[in-house]
Amino acid sequence: MVDEVRPAGEAGVSSARSGENARMAASVRVAAAIACALFSFLATNGSIYPGLVSIDPWVREWATLFGVVVLAALVVVARYRPGCLHPRLFNGIALVSVTGYLVLDSCGFAWASPGLLLAGSLLDSLAEAWLFVLAYVAFAQLEAARRPVVAMTACLCAYLLQPWASALGPTAAVAANAGCFAVLFLCVRPLVARPLQEAARSEPQAEMAVANPQSFLPTGHLLFVTIFVFSIAQGLVIALPGPFNDAPALPVAFIPLAVILVMYLARGRMPNADGLFALCALLIIAGMFLQPSDRVVSGGVASASNTLIDAGASCFNLLLVLLVGSIAGRNRVTALPTAALMLALYWSGVGVGAVLGNSAMTLLGWTEEALVWTSFASAMVFVAFCFIVLKNVSFVEAIGAIRSPEPLRPPAVMEVRGRRDGACGEGAEATRPGREMLSGMFAGVASTEEKCAAVGAEYGLTPREGEVFALLAQGRTVGVIREKLVISLNTARFHTKNIYVKLGVHSQQELIDVVEGFKL
Repeated sequence: MVDEVRPAGEAGVSSARSGENARMAASVRVAAAIACALFSFLATNGSIYPGLVSIDPWVREWATLFGVVVLAALVVVARYRPGCLHPRLFNGIALVSVTGYLVLDSCGFAWASPGLLLAGSLLDSLAEAWLFVLAYVAFAQLEAARRPVVAMTACLCAYLLQPWASALGPTAAVAANAGCFAVLFLCVRPLVARPLQEAARSEPQAEMAVANPQSFLPTGHLLFVTIFVFSIAQGLVIALPGPFNDAPALPVAFIPLAVILVMYLARGRMPNADGLFALCALLIIAGMFLQPSDRVVSGGVASASNTLIDAGASCFNLLLVLLVGSIAGRNRVTALPTAALMLALYWSGVGVGAVLGNSAMTLLGWTEEALVWTSFASAMVFVAFCFIVLKNVSFVEAIGAIRSPEPLRPPAVMEVRGRRDGACGEGAEATRPGREMLSGMFAGVASTEEKCAAVGAEYGLTPREGEVFALLAQGRTVGVIREKLVISLNTARFHTKNIYVKLGVHSQQELIDVVEGFKL
């Protein structure tokens, strides 16, 4: 029997079609995962937390704090100790936590037991922190052209289901959350296995950021500060009304998302991060100013301020997803810590805002006059932040300035001269036969040691900077430099920054290029 031989063109078309099908399947998986994450978030805040507050209000606060601690730990591990990332172990812990959460919270609500609810809620926060980060990491692996549609579709689906999530009883919401966690994990597991392994094998990002500062956003960047401040504002407007406005919000938070999706499909262009944040801020500010007069405007049937706040929150969740994808798309090494950091800022900001709102109202006596002044003051502070602090700041420019880290290319002279550890005065020389064989071939060619010394003299490097510069020119990481010179990471970072400024470079590869191109 003769095997059928397919034409080369047909094989290419089939291969391209299968690749497109695989990318489409990955997009669907990621959209389902993000939708599950958002739905569980909505069900928790709309049904489970109100049930917890009626039994023991501190359970919610402890659960939120524990989730922030877990996310902060993930950021620290990814940036300083990536070798401690064990995806299989973390996956196992998350799945066991989901099971424990389902059992403990179900029994806790049935028996009104604060202890069981606290234990179950802590397990819930642990599982949420890891699984939500996995969803964001999977999203960052998608092609840039697919991310907007995937993000908008996922957020729209979740907020379309928001009325159902809020209508669930606490026990039913716990079961729904557990199911969402299981679906999320099954969707993203094959997509994040390789990125997590690469992250575990990578060098600490704190050290990589020293040699390539433009490839990483510092933790204190204004983009992250803005996310935290916005989250505080959201927590404030949730906590301030208290007993003065218990009317439900209209289930229309999906409308802004639907409008954005329609505009994208019609124009083929996604609103940039600055425009999306402006929309979020406008809706939240309107909700703040409307809170004191909400009963007059809505007649107590539905809360107009809460409706605006929910709409702003839906746009903000879309913004978070897109920001993680944009940042990690330029430097995929940052996907895990960026996702964990943004979620930690969001969760902690909402918690801080709720505490500030409750504290202010308690101090002023929980009167309608106190609500007026507190809402007005909060709104004005947030407006001042948006118009003064963010006046000359652009999220788009900040993300656009991130450079993809280039693979280091060691100096050509170093390779040709046959050094074992490189050039610039570091490492053992090649064997004597190798030196003798190459000595005549490269007679008259400047050695890399000479170039390093000449560059150091030309740009006014100090002796210690010259030592650090020599190692950087070999392609050494900051961790290696720290060990070889017996200095601290901060000292290595300080010298590296000074060297970059003096040479006018922005990355380690540019520094190596200066050495290669220097003419004696």
